[in-house]
Amino acid sequence: MHPELQAFLTTHYHVVTTREAAGLGFNREVLRRLVQRKILTRVARGAYVQTSVLLEQRHLTDRHVLRARALLRWHPEGWAASHTTAALLWDLPLLDAGLERVHLCHATATGNCRRYERYTVHTFPGAKHLDATAEPRRVDLATAVVGVGLVAPRRSCVVAADAALHRQLVTVDELDEALGRQTHVPGIGGARAAIRLADASSESPGETLLRLILADLGLVAIPQYRIVENGHDIARVDFYLPQLGVVLEFDGRVKYDGHEGAAALAAEKGREDRIRSLGYGVGRVVWSDLDGTCAVDAIVRQAARGARPAIIATGRPA
Repeated sequence: MHPELQAFLTTHYHVVTTREAAGLGFNREVLRRLVQRKILTRVARGAYVQTSVLLEQRHLTDRHVLRARALLRWHPEGWAASHTTAALLWDLPLLDAGLERVHLCHATATGNCRRYERYTVHTFPGAKHLDATAEPRRVDLATAVVGVGLVAPRRSCVVAADAALHRQLVTVDELDEALGRQTHVPGIGGARAAIRLADASSESPGETLLRLILADLGLVAIPQYRIVENGHDIARVDFYLPQLGVVLEFDGRVKYDGHEGAAALAAEKGREDRIRSLGYGVGRVVWSDLDGTCAVDAIVRQAARGARPAIIATGRPA
């Protein structure tokens, strides 16, 4: 690659537009050849991403953000990030479903909603709902979270809303106000239902998804529950199911490696044994269990068989 172009890409998020390339002395024919050689990837007319960097991104969320940066640089004054794209730029977690398409909006009161092959440009949300100080420009947090509910699955919207509320980046009132501005937008019913399920107590996307599954199973689940022994707190667990005497923990780690991993695993086992001694059934849920209700249902049933409600009521070990 030409040194000047490589230097520009390195300092500009590995993105270049035809306008920027022309300023460096590279015309459209040069860009076309770089695309043919798989050095650049064209993400839209006039917007390119460095192919090697795009392929290095293991997660769909990172590839989505790269493509979005290219589009926004191509039309910096006219567009802003919105919906799922803005949520990712605000560093909110999202599920992969729905991230194939980049979502932007008009940054001024001109233009209608237009859908292109890989991205959509939505209507102007109003100047006070755009954060012009953010780089790149995007809708405010509350508008972004509601936007997720308009274009992505319910679970993804709840994950984003939980994270925003837990980090105190947005309030329930701000989310309600953002919902109120979208009354006649297609999909608002689903967005409203998702926002109603949000809970600031969730500390991770995994906990959010587990909570939703427990609700789908019709189970009462108390989040961030404190286990008490002889009047003293000994543990805080992700969920307690009072009807069954079951404690559920979400474990986001894929595996426990090395000395530190073995020590962490031993500490977890000791903690669980102490909780069991107080009569609770204990279940551990991992990422692969969150694809549907079946795996979680089986874990809950297995844990319930080990619960001893009479001992739980005493608050003393057996």
